This record gives sequence, structure tokens and C-alpha cells, in this order.
Amino acid sequence: MVARAIFLTCTFLMATFAANLDLAKGVGVSWGRQTSQKLLPSMIVELAMANGIEYVKLFSVNPGVMNAFYRTNLSILLTIPNNEFRQVNGSRDAKAWVKQNITDYMRMGGIRFKYVLIGNEPYSKLEYLDGDAELTQREDIVNSVKFIQDALNESKIGDQVKTTVPHYVDVLKPDIIKPSEADFREDLKPDMLRILRHLHSSGAPFMVNLYPMLHLHEYGFPIGFGTYDRGSNFTVSDGDIVYTNVFDLVFDMFVSALRKNGFPDMRVVVGQVGWPTDGDIYARVRNAEMFYKGFLKKLASKKGTPLQPGPLEAYLYSLADENNRNVARSPSDRHYGIYGYDGVPKFHIDFTLRGRKLILENATGISYMPRRWCVLKPEIREVEPWVLSSFNVTCLFGDCSRLTYGSTCNNLDLKGNLSYAYNMFFQMKNQREEFCDFNGSAKVVYVDPSTEKCKYYLQILSTVFVGGRGE
Repeated sequence: MVARAIFLTCTFLMATFAANLDLAKGVGVSWGRQTSQKLLPSMIVELAMANGIEYVKLFSVNPGVMNAFYRTNLSILLTIPNNEFRQVNGSRDAKAWVKQNITDYMRMGGIRFKYVLIGNEPYSKLEYLDGDAELTQREDIVNSVKFIQDALNESKIGDQVKTTVPHYVDVLKPDIIKPSEADFREDLKPDMLRILRHLHSSGAPFMVNLYPMLHLHEYGFPIGFGTYDRGSNFTVSDGDIVYTNVFDLVFDMFVSALRKNGFPDMRVVVGQVGWPTDGDIYARVRNAEMFYKGFLKKLASKKGTPLQPGPLEAYLYSLADENNRNVARSPSDRHYGIYGYDGVPKFHIDFTLRGRKLILENATGISYMPRRWCVLKPEIREVEPWVLSSFNVTCLFGDCSRLTYGSTCNNLDLKGNLSYAYNMFFQMKNQREEFCDFNGSAKVVYVDPSTEKCKYYLQILSTVFVGGRGE
């Protein structure tokens, strides 16, 4: 009897230990590098490992970046950029690409890979093309999926590295709110079906990028429906299913579309999901922290969504802010970082899914440039048209995303807007004094012009131009 009790106790402890190990399995994050000054790749690797992150999604191939991940326990999701599909649209080119960027790095356990991603929301960018250019791009997307996966298979790694395409919600029919109504757009359906057949044959998942805050605006939902706010009682009913958050709702739209097109068992994974901290009326640090804590708790629960129950695979977006990102979709696109541009966390979460109250590590080795800022000269009493033209230039080539409606610096007056824009441009140009003139309307000051609600940017020194490309 005693032996049996000991056996049962040991069995229970082993099961509990295994469950805890499984629960402790970390998540992945995106790391984009569209910023005026870039954190060193070695800093990012240190941050990821110190904070229990297991996967890092990269948006381009760069040897200087890739080498930083050599012989670590991190796995990479590697993206072929949208403008480089033509380079792999053929069997020979795809094989060469896989050898150079995947298998050569994998030798002797050098780097681990999980996915090769064909672009990032490539169908969302087609609106910028016309005529033959759009048709060519669409064909390149579909062909790249096939040729890259074939090359991975031929290299004997196709069972561990899969090819897929990250999609945005705009590949679905517009003006729908319920998952049961969802389907792919008719103009994209032929392409989608070809891609789905390739994914099905290789066992690859369907990848979607979800941005809960943007979806609230798109569908007119209240903020509590996006942040996992327990005080929110807003729901959306779809038949017998009641949705309590926008993530589940939009995720299940894709599951429903796959079912309607003959792929009921295809797994949906989330390539990007996050909440911005500025650039929008809903984009605040407190909202982002609330979202992440609720979402990570959801991942840890392994309950999934109503139409795809079970563990979810998702990659957080993003590790750090990017002040050069395109803002056509929203100024908030430059503020999705869990970390600021300087490697300092904006809030604290537990990447290991244990729900612990942790203090995230800062990036090490960060140094700021001298404490000086560029502002509008105080003696300028009237803002003339020529001064406003300088403002437009600074916003075009700098970053005025925090001046937009609902943002943290939206409370400045006109002169404050000019000073903020001048300084941002000046800092992004590494404080070179020729970039603080603006037809004689600006000057360098040594007292921080920040206000209680609006912090003025100060550039960092710990940056790198990898491969001479600024990538």
C-alpha cells in the first residue's frame, strides 16, 4: 500500500512538473527594424533570452542580424519581403535562397527556423499597384509559396520548416461582423485557393495578423471588447456562440472562411498581434498592458476560440517601436513596441505565460546622445506660411505620429507642434546641427522642452548600420 502511495505521488508530481514545463513554454515576438536608429542585434538576442522569449519573427534577411542568433535557443520566423518575391519565383532561385538563408545557417545547429513567410500581408499592398504589376505580384506570391516549400522539402527540412503567407483581415469580404458571414473576397479567391492547396499539401498553417485596436475602429466596437476588460459587458452573438472579445471574433472569421472553402481542419496561427501605446485615442500604455496580460492569460489557458478550441499559436507584435514605419493604416503603427525605441520596457508582462509579476529586462549598453533638443525660436511671434511648410517637411521625413488626434502630444499648441516636429527630425538625423535650422526658424537648446504629457525624443547612440544598408 505504501509503495502504491509513493508511486501515485511520484506520478502526480511528474505530471504536474510536465504540465508546468508545458505552461512555461514561451511565446514569440516580431522584431521590425524600420527605425531611424536600430538596437544592436546582440541586444535583441539578450533581451529575448533574458525575458523567456522563444521565437523571433524577422521581416527581412540580413547576415549581420542573422549571425546574432547563431547557437542560441531562439527559433526564427524569416520573412521574404514583399518586394523580393521575384527573386524566388522559380525552382532554381528558390533552392539558392533556401541554401543561402536557411540551410547554411542551420548547419551543426547554428540557427533554428520555424517558418519562411512569403511577405507580410502582401495582398494588402496590391492597392498600390495597377494593371500588369498587380497581376505579376499576385502570381509571384502564389508561386513563391510552392517553390520555397519544395526547396525546403528537397533539403530534408520541410517537416520542420514550413512556408506560409501572413494575411490581414482585408482579404475577407468587407462589411461583415459575424464569423458565420465570413468568406474570402471574390477577386482574391482564386489566389487563396491555390495557396490553401499548397499549405494543405505541406501541412503548413494559415497565418493571420490581428490588430485588436484597429478592429475596434473598423467594426465600431467599444474599447472594452478589445482589452479583455472584465468590466465590459459588450458581446456579439453569432448563432449559439457569444463572443466577448474582438480577437476571438476576427480569428474565427478566418476559421469560418477556411471551412467554407473546403479546409475545415487547417490550423490558423497568428503571425502578429499586439496593442499600440500611442498614435490613436485608444493607444495608451495602460490599454496595451491590459490587453497583453489578458491575451497571455488566454494563451496559457489553451482554450483557443469557439471555432478553433485548444492551444493557440501566436506571435506578439512588436518588440520595439519603429519610427520609420508607414502610417497609411494608422499613426499608431509606429508605437506597437512592448519596448520603446531605446530598449526600455513601457510595461511589464510575463512572456513565459506563467502570469508572474515580473520586471522586464532593459536592453544593455544603451547610451543617449547629448542632452540637446531642436525647437522653434521663441522670438518667432507669428507662424508664417514658410514656417508651416517646414513643419510639413519635418512630418514627411520625420515622425509626427504622436501629434495626431488622440495621441499623447496632441495637447500642444501650434508652436509646440512645430518644436516637437523640429526636434524629432533633428534627433532622427543624429543631432546634426544643419538639421536644426528650418530657414532660420529653429535653434538648439539644452533644457528639456518636454511637457508633463509630451516627452521630447532624445536619440540613442547604441546603433548599427548592418551591412552598410541601415537594415
